[in-house]
Amino acid sequence: MRPLIAVLGLVWSLANLAIAYFFVTSACVAKTAAKEGIVAQLSLLLGGVLIAAFAFLLARECVRMFSSSDASGTA
Repeated sequence: MRPLIAVLGLVWSLANLAIAYFFVTSACVAKTAAKEGIVAQLSLLLGGVLIAAFAFLLARECVRMFSSSDASGTA
C-alpha cells in the first residue's frame, strides 16, 4: 500500500510543479503588470515559488517512503 501512496504523491507533486510553472511564467508577463499591477505580479510569483517548494518537499517524502518500503520488505 505504501508504494501506491508514494506513486500517487509523486503524480500529485508533478501536477503541482506544472501549476507552479504557469504561476511563475504568468508573473513574468508584462501584461500582468500593466493590467493588474505589481501586487498581482508579486502574488503570482510568490504563489508559484511556494507551490513549487511544497511540491518538491512532497516528492522528496514520497521517494523516501517508496525507498523505505522497498528496504523493509513489508507491505
